[in-house]
Amino acid sequence: MKRRLTSLSAALLLGTALLVACGSSAPGSSAQPVAGGVTALTEQLPVSGDAPSSGRLRLSRVAPAALRVTVDSTPAGVTVTPGPPVVDGPDSLVALAVTGRGTGLVTLSVSVGGSPAARVTVPLAQLQLQSLGGAAPYVAAAGVAAPGGVLLRAPANAEEERRHSLRLVAGQTVTPLSFALQGFEAITSHATRGAEVWVAVRGVTSAGSFLLRREANGQVTRFAAGTTDTLNHLTPAPDGRVWFTAYGQAALLSLDPVSGTVRRQEVEGGLPETLVSAPDGTLYYTRRGAAPAVVAFSPVTGQTRAYPVGTANVSVPEALHAAPDGTLWFTETRTGAVWNLDPRSGAQRSLTLPAGTRPSALAVTASGTLWVADQSRATLLRVPAGASSGALFPVPAVAPAGPRALTVTPDGALWFESGGQLAKVLDGG
Repeated sequence: MKRRLTSLSAALLLGTALLVACGSSAPGSSAQPVAGGVTALTEQLPVSGDAPSSGRLRLSRVAPAALRVTVDSTPAGVTVTPGPPVVDGPDSLVALAVTGRGTGLVTLSVSVGGSPAARVTVPLAQLQLQSLGGAAPYVAAAGVAAPGGVLLRAPANAEEERRHSLRLVAGQTVTPLSFALQGFEAITSHATRGAEVWVAVRGVTSAGSFLLRREANGQVTRFAAGTTDTLNHLTPAPDGRVWFTAYGQAALLSLDPVSGTVRRQEVEGGLPETLVSAPDGTLYYTRRGAAPAVVAFSPVTGQTRAYPVGTANVSVPEALHAAPDGTLWFTETRTGAVWNLDPRSGAQRSLTLPAGTRPSALAVTASGTLWVADQSRATLLRVPAGASSGALFPVPAVAPAGPRALTVTPDGALWFESGGQLAKVLDGG
């Protein structure tokens, strides 16, 4: 996918879309009850750190004059100051200004009229930014967790040095990982397994495309893929094999690194697109076309099971991610929706998103928090585990695109690239 180079501006783009608060704290809602049917909903997360920004709290069905909001407690090193309530239709909005640096839960005391005060908690995130170096901004196409940090890949159409290498970011150190590629060869996918780094390379000779394994000592081993087509979605499996797809092919391919053998598993119903591996070794992929679906594939038996999604010849399920509870998250590109699928029951549910959202990427933490990127608006949405809606997160403003290469590390931090800088979000939830 082609992506334009962007540059980071000093201003922040505050989320302009508003989530609609529920009238009551229904199951799956992120709203918290206050009094007399009034609920409190965190619409926008307060953020401390390198680019601090105010949060926003929506109090449903209550006039500003009836509200009193004070701070009970904040994380160490941070001051949060509620602004005066302002009217917004039948609701009231309260801004939460932030100074200092820290992350955790902010506890507010909210009272309506003469009712007893209710405790409302608001997650406070912390944003850290660092440059990825280079005369021109480094734009990332994808990222994966790596020991001590993240490993970034540039688009396949980037300048030669960037399409021939990866960038490892550990702490404040940015280290290029070179693979001695030549000419128009380009890395099209990458993954890690322990200390090993795997890349798929688009070849430019009759020998076709290939995979490279880089070990911790720097030794690189080459494996022929048996095709001249572009390789995508490298997915290491628990049994040691590495699975991937080839552009335009109705098949899943797997490499056995011990023998060097590549095997094909033909699939029906459409071309496999995004591919993920579940902890039990089951592979899941998406397909579009006449029978859009999320498809489960067992590498042991070779059997598949399709879970139909969306509308035939319309829906485009993408950005598939496995959640720690065994469910799967994916986007539906044509409608701008985010869906959750439980492969055990087949049940599906969608998120309530701000109007006009165009989800571009997803990431799921080990605790089940879902992050949704909207590149068209340069925003993120944080959805707690089990919730059906979330809170906007202000992203450092870029032009024209928004956050790219969403990556979650084992410590629960979210990473993304924006305008040549790498952002790390410490989640306070």
